Amino acid sequence: MSRSDPRKRVDALLLLAGRKSQRATAVEVGVHPSTVRAWLRDPVFVEELVRVREAVAVRPLDAGRLMAVVDESAARLGGRDRGPVTVVIPVGRLGLGVGG
Repeated sequence: MSRSDPRKRVDALLLLAGRKSQRATAVEVGVHPSTVRAWLRDPVFVEELVRVREAVAVRPLDAGRLMAVVDESAARLGGRDRGPVTVVIPVGRLGLGVGG
């Protein structure tokens, strides 16, 4: 397991669950792409990724449920003691338009 900030792993979960590539995830999270590949070899990380992806697939617009799943994942990945996770979801990514 990487020694990087556990919140970066949580951020990566969200990006990968949103189908970002490993390279794009690494850039956004601020780690080397090999770090993301290492996380994807960690069974605990992969299990959490599956949980987050399932939450998105079942109820993609239920932000409360998604954040509950992410909070549980953060706890299992060791990131809970670092404070709350902040998620910014670009409006266009959910198929919602801006304006009328």
